Amino acid sequence: MLDFSKPDASSTTLQQAERKQRRLRLLVLGVLWGIALILGSRRWLHALLYQAAVLEVAWPVLVLGWVLGLGLLYLLLIAVHEGGHVLGARLARFRVLTFAVSWLRITRQAGGWQVRLQKPLASLGGMVQAYPAHTRHLRPRFALFIAGGPLANLLTGALALYLRQVLLPPTSELAFAVSRTQYGLNHALTFFGWASLFVGAFNLLPLRLKSGYTIDGRKLWYMARGGAAMHQHLGLLYFQSITYAGTRPRAWDPAQLEAFLAYRSHTVLDFYAHLYAYAYYQDCDERALMEEHLAAALERRHASPVALQQHVLAEAAVVAALSDEHAEYARQWLDQAQAAKPFSNEEGLFARAAVAYAEGQLPEATRWLQAARQQLQQASHLAANEQGAEQLDDLQHRIALAATAQPA
Repeated sequence: MLDFSKPDASSTTLQQAERKQRRLRLLVLGVLWGIALILGSRRWLHALLYQAAVLEVAWPVLVLGWVLGLGLLYLLLIAVHEGGHVLGARLARFRVLTFAVSWLRITRQAGGWQVRLQKPLASLGGMVQAYPAHTRHLRPRFALFIAGGPLANLLTGALALYLRQVLLPPTSELAFAVSRTQYGLNHALTFFGWASLFVGAFNLLPLRLKSGYTIDGRKLWYMARGGAAMHQHLGLLYFQSITYAGTRPRAWDPAQLEAFLAYRSHTVLDFYAHLYAYAYYQDCDERALMEEHLAAALERRHASPVALQQHVLAEAAVVAALSDEHAEYARQWLDQAQAAKPFSNEEGLFARAAVAYAEGQLPEATRWLQAARQQLQQASHLAANEQGAEQLDDLQHRIALAATAQPA
């Protein structure tokens, strides 16, 4: 069992290896595109110049149109996919928390919906986060929610190709179209249609992703096949549902938690199970079991997305700072959380306050604590508000005691 109070030195090497692999893939892709351009450059250039002349536009304008058009089609593909998940969520009685497409992020807050621009997570063009409004018939409802995205791509892709066939002349007659409208519509419908069909079909494949996220097809495969992974997914949905309904972790049914922990799928779901167990025992103030499950989650964190790696490492920093009162270890855990994923202005606020307190930086701890309290007031998560408020009050009390103990 990993001693969670002693940070391991190898946590950043995995992130470095992933970045190196990403750079290598981009290099290989660039080389392949370069070869393709060299081999077909003359033919493509002649076709481009001829088409620009027929359309009576400058060839740089035509190239710019292609670049902008492909970018918009990419965003449309993501929006259609995530919109399908939203529709599936509505039909399955799931409540949507977050809808994100590239830089656009719409989040449910206590006072309503917040719309903002935010840098998207690596390897994730878009996402929909939702939780079940009740715990009945979770298996078919979750399958409906997940299937909504790929089905939306398949249906809109087929519709685009059908409209292209009905509204426009045969492809041979459009090879060098004289109408700019026909030229743009032909390529938009063709590219979107085939790309949307590809995205829909790809997302139905039961693949394993190195990013830590579970592709739609694999979730549907779990639901259809049954077994440990299916039961873990349903357990995760159950605890999400009761938590967002206002049940704080210490009020969870221990038998349900033990049943959730009993399954092992050797996937990222094992990490989630221990993370939820950690939250339960932390709220119950059972330190030994809290540490045991936090250590288990830390051991399995590399299977999870980087945002959750950051979260569990920040939790380790909090435990080291407030339970162990070991400032050096707390700082090391916080640095590892930052290395896993650099903190945004809204991430790790409580952890940064706890570490600053452990290091005796009381004014800094107070600033982070105030930011964390303001963030909590905006949260739509009722149970988290109650538990989080208690943690904030406890840390504020500690800071006040430390301030009075310091010499004037």
